[in-house]
Amino acid sequence: MTKDLQFKFTGKSEVHPSKYQNIWKQHYTMPNGQPKSFEVKHLAETAVILPLTPDNQVVCVSQYRPGPDMVLTELPAGFVDNGETPLQAAQRELLEETGYTGDLQYIGKSFVDAYSTAIRHVFIARDCEKVSEQNLDSSEFIEVKLIQLDTFRKICLNGQITHGESAFIALANLEIKN
Repeated sequence: MTKDLQFKFTGKSEVHPSKYQNIWKQHYTMPNGQPKSFEVKHLAETAVILPLTPDNQVVCVSQYRPGPDMVLTELPAGFVDNGETPLQAAQRELLEETGYTGDLQYIGKSFVDAYSTAIRHVFIARDCEKVSEQNLDSSEFIEVKLIQLDTFRKICLNGQITHGESAFIALANLEIKN
C-alpha cells in the first residue's frame, strides 16, 4: 500500500518581492488534514556550464558570494532571460563571464533546493577556446581560472564550489561518456 504523501495547495501570499528572488508563503493541507505553511523562493531558471578546454582544463570563475561571505570558485552560470532558451542562456553566460565559447551539450536539470521553484539546466561545453574579453555587468567582479579536471573534482568534493549538484551531474556525465 502506497502512502499519500501529497500536500494539497490552499493558497499563497507574497512575503518579499524582488527582481530575482520572490519569496511567497505557500499554504497547504497535509495528508493528516493539518495545515502547514512554507516560505518558498520563486526564482528564474538558470543555466550552469562545465566548460572544458581541449586539454581538459575546466574554465571556472571566482567571485564573492554574500551568503557564505567569501570568494568561491564556480562554474559559469546565469539566469535564463525572457524569450531565451536554456541553451542560448548557457552560450551567452559562458561568453560574458569568461570570454570562452565551446560546443555545448545539454546534460539535464536539477532543482535548486526543496524550498525553491528554481530549475538549473546543466551543460557541458567541450573544446572551449577564449575568443573575447569578459563582458560583465556593473555588479560582477569575476576572475577566470583554468583548473585541471582532477583538481576541479577535489574542489567539488571539498564543498568549495557553488552549484555543487550541477557540477556533480556534469562530472558524472563525463565519467559515463569517457
